[in-house]
Amino acid sequence: MSGAVFARRFPRLFHVADAAVEPLIRRHGLLSAEALCALFEVPEPRRSLLLGENRRRYETLEHPAHGQAVLRRQLMTDAALAPRLGPGLTCACWRRFINARVFFWVSRASATRFLAAEPDRRQIVLTVRTEALIEMGLQVFASPVNGGAIDRARPERRRRREPALYRPIAEVPPAERVLEAAIPGPVPPGLVERSP
Repeated sequence: MSGAVFARRFPRLFHVADAAVEPLIRRHGLLSAEALCALFEVPEPRRSLLLGENRRRYETLEHPAHGQAVLRRQLMTDAALAPRLGPGLTCACWRRFINARVFFWVSRASATRFLAAEPDRRQIVLTVRTEALIEMGLQVFASPVNGGAIDRARPERRRRREPALYRPIAEVPPAERVLEAAIPGPVPPGLVERSP
């Protein structure tokens, strides 16, 4: 579908973030886990572990100039992920692919469910206008599933995980199911709004 059609179908995209990092987002926009590790100058081997291994818990990054960032825990254990991978992919490769992108739910309902899944964490929902992303020339990719979660019990999550799961919006048929959008780069702070 064209960018205009995608923007009409999904006028706003929704991102769930830890409330503690809102000041960082106001300064730097929405950054991928990979970009956050670079900005916060996370040293090796910790950087490779954070980006290539499954994060079983939330990870806090500290920096004297940038303050605090939080990397979300992941649901991509080797045992669950390996059988779902496309040809030639390793678990570490898929996690690095995921960690190099900023993800959005395409509906408020999905973002609300994601938020409610962890009621003990202080989280916020941020939105961006889809049309503004497209007008800025940012690449927007769409997926019919949450590529960062693997759950054997849910059939829609059994799809093979590979980069082709995320297609440029121009290649997505208008009637196809879209659950999330991904952007392989920073989303400027001026585009990010706090959801009421």
